[in-house]
Amino acid sequence: MITVYHSNQLEMLKILVCQEIKKKPLCHPLSPEVMLVNSPNMIQWLKFSFSIEFGIAANINFLSSSDFIWDFLTLGLQDSFKKRIFSKLSMCWKLRVVLPELLLDDTFSMLRYYLRNDSNNHKLFQLTEHIAHIFEQYIFHCPHWIHAWEDGRVVEECGDFQLWQGPLWLALVEYTKYLGEPVWSFSTLFQRSLLTLQNIDKNLSTLPERVFIFGLSALPNYYIQALEKYMDIHIFFTNPCRYYWGDIRSDSFLKKLLIRHGYHYKEGSFLPKCHDPGAYSSLLNTPCEEQQLTNPLLDSWGRSERENLFLLAQSGSREICAFVDITPINLLCTLQKDILELEDHSVIGISKSGWNNSLAKRILGVSDRSVEIHLCCSIQSEIEILQDQLLEMMIEDPELSAHEILVTAVDIDIYTPFIQAIFSNASSNRYIPFSISNSRISKKNLSIKTFSALLNLLDGRFIAEEVWSILEVPVVASRFSINQQGLIILRRWIVESGIRWGLDEDNIRDLDFPMTSQNTWHFGLKRMLLGYAMNSEAGEWKGVLPFDECNGLIAELTGYLSEFILTLNRWRECIKKPHDLKSWMPMCRLMLDDFFIRTADNEEELAIIEERWCSILHHGIQVSYHQTIPLFILRENLLLYLEETGLKDYYLPGSINFCTLMPMIFSPVKVVCLLGMNEGMFPRVKMPLSLNLIYQKIKKDNYYNDSYLFLEALNAAQKKFYISYIAQSIQDNTIRYPSTLVSELTQYISQSFCLAKDRDKDVDTSSQSILQHLQHVHTCTSSFLQKSFISNTKSINDVIKWSPSIYHQDFVLSPVPQELPNEDEKNCTLYQFLQFWRHPARYFLKYKLGVAFQEEQALLFDAEPFVLNNLTRYKLDQDLLKELINKRDTKLLYKNYRSSGKLADGVWGELFWQERKTELHSLAEQILRFHSSTENKEILLNIKDMTLSGFLDQVQTNGLLRWRAGVLNIRDGLILWLEHLIYCAIGGQDISLMLGLQDSIWRFLPISAEKAKQYLEYYVNGYCLGMSNPLLLTYSGGAWLQACFDKKLDVICYDDLTQKKAYKKFLECWNGSDYMYGEKHDHFLQRLLPYLETSEMQAMMLAAEHWFLPAIRSHQVG
Repeated sequence: MITVYHSNQLEMLKILVCQEIKKKPLCHPLSPEVMLVNSPNMIQWLKFSFSIEFGIAANINFLSSSDFIWDFLTLGLQDSFKKRIFSKLSMCWKLRVVLPELLLDDTFSMLRYYLRNDSNNHKLFQLTEHIAHIFEQYIFHCPHWIHAWEDGRVVEECGDFQLWQGPLWLALVEYTKYLGEPVWSFSTLFQRSLLTLQNIDKNLSTLPERVFIFGLSALPNYYIQALEKYMDIHIFFTNPCRYYWGDIRSDSFLKKLLIRHGYHYKEGSFLPKCHDPGAYSSLLNTPCEEQQLTNPLLDSWGRSERENLFLLAQSGSREICAFVDITPINLLCTLQKDILELEDHSVIGISKSGWNNSLAKRILGVSDRSVEIHLCCSIQSEIEILQDQLLEMMIEDPELSAHEILVTAVDIDIYTPFIQAIFSNASSNRYIPFSISNSRISKKNLSIKTFSALLNLLDGRFIAEEVWSILEVPVVASRFSINQQGLIILRRWIVESGIRWGLDEDNIRDLDFPMTSQNTWHFGLKRMLLGYAMNSEAGEWKGVLPFDECNGLIAELTGYLSEFILTLNRWRECIKKPHDLKSWMPMCRLMLDDFFIRTADNEEELAIIEERWCSILHHGIQVSYHQTIPLFILRENLLLYLEETGLKDYYLPGSINFCTLMPMIFSPVKVVCLLGMNEGMFPRVKMPLSLNLIYQKIKKDNYYNDSYLFLEALNAAQKKFYISYIAQSIQDNTIRYPSTLVSELTQYISQSFCLAKDRDKDVDTSSQSILQHLQHVHTCTSSFLQKSFISNTKSINDVIKWSPSIYHQDFVLSPVPQELPNEDEKNCTLYQFLQFWRHPARYFLKYKLGVAFQEEQALLFDAEPFVLNNLTRYKLDQDLLKELINKRDTKLLYKNYRSSGKLADGVWGELFWQERKTELHSLAEQILRFHSSTENKEILLNIKDMTLSGFLDQVQTNGLLRWRAGVLNIRDGLILWLEHLIYCAIGGQDISLMLGLQDSIWRFLPISAEKAKQYLEYYVNGYCLGMSNPLLLTYSGGAWLQACFDKKLDVICYDDLTQKKAYKKFLECWNGSDYMYGEKHDHFLQRLLPYLETSEMQAMMLAAEHWFLPAIRSHQVG
């Protein structure tokens, strides 16, 4: 007997389950209750609920549909015959044996064409994987197709693909018989199961007395009809609507439906199934996909369940209705009530007179925030905003607990790093307990990710970063006796020793690249080991320059690294040739033992890897697959099956549950949050495999399945329905649109509701107000940013107000009102003063606030140094310029750079060196024209309330001479200007000069000591200002100033054309390019300016005008 329970609340369905168990206990007290639930989240919720209801949740078997079906099909068979001979993995290997032999048959011409030129069987393995998956679906959903093929019949409803799929299935069955496995054809097996049920003694039957099924699609209708005579089947359906809303397919069915009733779960009274008989009659001659229900949301989102409702209504099952009436106290409840009662309150299609006002709409309270849509700018901001909103909800509703909040995303793995970073690191007053479930095992478990990366590495190029990503994993590093501090040192050594890619010359030869040992791991290790024996000052040894840092006690790290690289090389040699399955079998355990140290934390993960590896190979050996396979095919299969292994449930009671959006995850909660609801992301776009005959027959796809998930989410929320999506691209700021489901929701709300103040306004105007009410647009700014720079801008304006004559040559500077510096800041060294002006924001964060960013890891490169990065090239230029100024031979320096791996091997390196030498030679000649003997002069200046002390370095008899092996920038000019002011303030009477590449130059003429001190007082005031609030003195602001300052007229040009060019220069400097480092990547500026806005740009331009402009005006060319 089939009993279907309908309710719009899952909590009510749980109560009905408990009542059924209490009122009608099983005949055998030790018999278990059987429940079919396909969601781990739902199973866990039911266990908690049952334990509360019964005091303990015991003797309940939660089965998946596939397990239940197989138990039914193998009913009465001995255990030896219950083995799944047609499991997906088993079918894969059998198909790999059978299919190649069938390809000569013209029936398989399409497959023969696809598999041509498949020398390593890669295509064969992928194809058989897909076919096995398809056959598994046929077994579950359409066993009558299998039945027909085994009887030699053609299935009319299937297409031409069955002409080869049928024979392939029969060949699979024949090969299974050939292997001597106990074969039950599915036609025979199904009929035998029914016959067994008819003859078996019910008291001795292993079949359960009853089964509870959650969800209409949990068990195919084919099996429900077969089992209803032999057991009680209770189907529990979370139905959002109390009336029938399935398909109408025939006149006879409609007549039955009009007189059909459900039973009230308490009173037992009859309840009608039709809301409006006339409306149902109009659907009769309309195709199912075009039939429209009264409520547009249910009509659009419920299509995937319509067919199930139709099949259920045809079955003549007993229906129990336990719908809970909804009081429309807020927007969310009103929407749920509209769906429950199958009502439509939207005003679309009204007359023109009705359009002029919004009186037909329902009133939405201004304080009603039960449905919210948040427009964010990145995944990180989505999680940050979510955290803020959840905290606000808990403050507003003290009774709201963490376990009453469910947060879902299309793929929770994308959000997991951000969730852990933001929610785990929250302060104690903002911490909310949370758990993340439904993560893929290969994404969540470090050992599995590392083993996967190791398999990818062994037949690859051994790029430095890829090798390092494995070594830095704690369990791998510990296996080779390397601690955390050792990893930090080794990473620096790897970069500086010139390691790029390739283990050694043999590895490079195997990959068919030109032979070279430079920049390989072998080359780098040789440099490290040589550095332990001798110093680089002794020169190269056999073309290798010793690596100086590798000495003393820490030199043992080289030995540990060598052991790791040698182990990699040994395994590379082992797996570079294909092996048969028996040879592959022990390699997994040996590889795990060689690279991983086993701990209590990773023992389970390593066991999963080994179990899946052995299971894959064992199935192949069992079906007598004797060919050899390469590593990459085995790797693909392993990763595929690890993904299928891996939905591990880590849900913790008493915490917010973050999980992937999937069927049957919505247990009763007060708050449901949906993340990442963007167009193209949800509903998910996944093209079904064209070979699958099910998708050709059943007009359902992921779009409709996901639409129903959205409906379930809306129906599950009791107090708040929260949606967020990314409204603009973080890469190029282009608009990104919400999911069509979100758009449909907002359209229905805006057409059904209006704010009280908009009742007299037209329908479109009131709709816009509703959209603004629902949507919360979040810009990517920080409150710290706003507070800091409003204050900062005011302080700069104070400087303007109190020193109006600063830009005139004969000015008298008035004192700037500023808080007196504290005792520590009254004494400032020249080094500190210049360091501040080199980067005011960095100095403020580092020395005033004590912000210390973790040192950024050295970047590991993946190719030979054909083109040097900016930092390496600058160091080379500095060394080469020094040699040229000192008039020394540069051949030794060239050999050292070449033998250290910093220059490309062969002619590329020679050409690059010659190019740099030619360019730097002209700069060296310029420097030598002005160069003379130098001395360091001690200074002690009292400027305002501050004492400036220290040494002014390298003062020549003819003034200051500075140089840099690069193109000079505006900050170079500012620092030289400050040094020039100090030089003049202590009595210097000569020029200050700085020379750079491409004829770049800064030159300042001497000024009087009095004027120099006035300028210094101005910059001391700036120092005090910058120690109170961060000073936005940036290269970008300087680029703007240089682009719009007219040197001849001595003014800043504010005309539109000039400002557009200057603005462009600002953005070029800020964003950077392939050839220029963007200032936005500066960590200190990122901390202050996570996103650039107009107000911050203005602050940078204003700072440049005040602090760079005096230097620009004083700069003299010639």
